[in-house]
Amino acid sequence: MKSILSTAFVLSFMLSLSAQEFEVPKYQLKKAEDFAQYEKDVVGAVNWLMDTPVDAQPDKHKDVNKFLVEWISGSPNVSIEIKGEIVTFMSPNADLLVIYMGGWTKYVLETKDTDKQKGTLNGLESVIQFYQKNKDKLKRDKNVEKYIDMKEKGKLEEFVKKHA
Repeated sequence: MKSILSTAFVLSFMLSLSAQEFEVPKYQLKKAEDFAQYEKDVVGAVNWLMDTPVDAQPDKHKDVNKFLVEWISGSPNVSIEIKGEIVTFMSPNADLLVIYMGGWTKYVLETKDTDKQKGTLNGLESVIQFYQKNKDKLKRDKNVEKYIDMKEKGKLEEFVKKHA
């Protein structure tokens, strides 16, 4: 039993270290070919955002957000759809939009699946996870809390299928 617990602790510690070690690359995104070389960095950026409290390292948060938005905006291989009836959480916590886009993008990069429903679902699940981890640091958002409720009741996927 002790070895299982110590192994879990070591793995948890290693994951938190790798998240803290992420650095935004010096990047240039001018041609379509430029984007592929940063795919691992994009996944690392999403992981860092998900693992780092929203109020920690504010300058780095801005840099990571900027890198993600610029990469996603110009990527020839990732196309995110932002529907008003789904992305209802842009206010009061603006960071949630980047988390949504990051969750969708990470899903596409890791699976090579460009299905919009699955992308939407992964984006929303990322928002839920981030919101729950940072609930004491974010403003209350009734819209995200509705998604949490849907997920707990097993209805989030049905909602996405209907609206995505």
